[in-house]
Amino acid sequence: MHRIKLIALGVLLAASASTGAATQAQGCFCSTIYYNDAGDTVGVRQPASCGDTGYGTVTKKYKVVAGCVI
Repeated sequence: MHRIKLIALGVLLAASASTGAATQAQGCFCSTIYYNDAGDTVGVRQPASCGDTGYGTVTKKYKVVAGCVI
């Protein structure tokens, strides 16, 4: 399962790299949301350019999303 997530992340990064300057001009960044076993959000990590680098715990269950989440 971890390998599938890494492959998906690689595809996302490759897609964002292919858009080049347009992606950076629109401020598109990858953020990661971490979940506990119950499915509750326990942490967020995102680029410093979002204004807040995140909070909480890093777990093995996560979802990568485009953009700033907080």
